[in-house]
Amino acid sequence: MAADVLTRVHAEIDARLHALGPAVAEYQQLLDVADALDAEARAQAAAAPPQRATKPKPAAKPKPAAKPKPAAKPRPAAGSRSAPIGAAEQAIVAALEHGSHTVGELGVVTAMSGSEIREGARRLLKAGKIVRAKREGRAAYALAGTA
Repeated sequence: MAADVLTRVHAEIDARLHALGPAVAEYQQLLDVADALDAEARAQAAAAPPQRATKPKPAAKPKPAAKPKPAAKPRPAAGSRSAPIGAAEQAIVAALEHGSHTVGELGVVTAMSGSEIREGARRLLKAGKIVRAKREGRAAYALAGTA
């Protein structure tokens, strides 16, 4: 009986090692490339001519009284889809293309912090690109028109 369990566990470990082999190989390649890039950067820094020391700047003169600020630039209307979105928002939208996700799930998928996700989701909600949804009784987000 114990031998059967050990044989089964050994087979599961072998199967998992076989399945993860390509990922481990890619990881090692990425480490090698990162090391090569670091070595190249060090070589370029060593070959660069030394920078001359600059004179310290004199103390700044006191500024005159502040002038009135110009009028603020107009902001896009709520629901406007023309405003560009940043990398965080793009990552959230890409994750939501595969279905609704909670903030925790978005954190796993996008490797972003909860505060980054909530801020990006707030901007996407305001732009009308995503909506709040419920999934299994929990708060989630989904792409607009797919919830």
